[in-house]
Amino acid sequence: MEPIRSKLSDFSKTKIVLIVGIVGITLLTFSCKEKISAKNIDQEIMVDVPESQLYVRVRGNAEKPLIINLHGGPGGYSGIDIKLMEPGMEDKFLIAYLDQRGCGKSLASSDSSRLNVEQYIEDLDIVIDSLMNRYNKKQVNLMGSSWGGMYGFLYMLSHQEKINSYACIDGKVNSHYQNHSLIDYEIKKANELLQTDISDSKRIELKFIVSELKRIEKSNFEHFHTDVNWMKHEVPPKLGFNAYFADTSKIISFKDVLQDTALMNLMKYTKEEYARVGKKAETVNRAFRNNAAYNNINIEPELAKIKTPTVVIQGDQDYVVGLGHAGLIYDALSGLSSENKELHILPNTGHCPAIESPEELAEILILFFSKHAN
Repeated sequence: MEPIRSKLSDFSKTKIVLIVGIVGITLLTFSCKEKISAKNIDQEIMVDVPESQLYVRVRGNAEKPLIINLHGGPGGYSGIDIKLMEPGMEDKFLIAYLDQRGCGKSLASSDSSRLNVEQYIEDLDIVIDSLMNRYNKKQVNLMGSSWGGMYGFLYMLSHQEKINSYACIDGKVNSHYQNHSLIDYEIKKANELLQTDISDSKRIELKFIVSELKRIEKSNFEHFHTDVNWMKHEVPPKLGFNAYFADTSKIISFKDVLQDTALMNLMKYTKEEYARVGKKAETVNRAFRNNAAYNNINIEPELAKIKTPTVVIQGDQDYVVGLGHAGLIYDALSGLSSENKELHILPNTGHCPAIESPEELAEILILFFSKHAN
């Protein structure tokens, strides 16, 4: 019996508070000679990278420190982050929302061999150099969510000198910890239910779940795309929890986003463009997730090399990366003094604090970047 294949992507599990409003923007092809003089800007830029172009939307105060936002996934997109990460920040900072290779409004990737960590690090380095030149910045700051949290650390391990400060939001650094935390929790929940008075059909279902989880646990995660989606999206409701959200009322569908005109306008998507985002996400996520090297990344020991001020933030009910992952990251940042690293665990919050605890998250980010960004 094969696991049920989930058709849900990370970004389609999102619910956000909508704000009606939009400002005019201009699509630009990047030129190193162009300079920005306007204080408050909202621009779309295409940055050339090997065999592709990456989309960046830059919003906020051009005279303030530049923060580059790294979305989740792999395979997410930055459009929705403009709503989620913006409140209170764009008047104090210049925020660059990057669509990673093959994602969102960046060009679709027909070459899956370039959908890997090494290429993404090269891509981000090109984007950072381009934006530093364009906006006359000597360094930039990063904030990364979920996969973006690991992406930021991976980049800094190679190019730390370009990063002034970093916010890791529900990120990961140890794939073994992440994968086994969810597997162990689900096996425990299933076994607890098996001890209760349940129907024969439910008992058969739970035993199948346990056997599949044990099969996955013994694998090397080489072909993980189907398994991990099953673990994150199909299994939790059968066990009475949600891997992503503490408050499941905040989940809406991909279709709901499409039907929200205000949000679509804010993100600058037509329905046709947005309909293509899901297919592009699937291509990117499948390429990464069916790669044993990606699924077994563990950079926890290397975090001692990080000298960049870092804030680590996680929801206390984030089963996607594992409940203790933020503490693990904080402890691994042994090269940072207590003045240059922070740990925040948000109560009653899952994997998406920008949705479930937006005010608390915004306050943490603003205080941190106001102290460390330049």
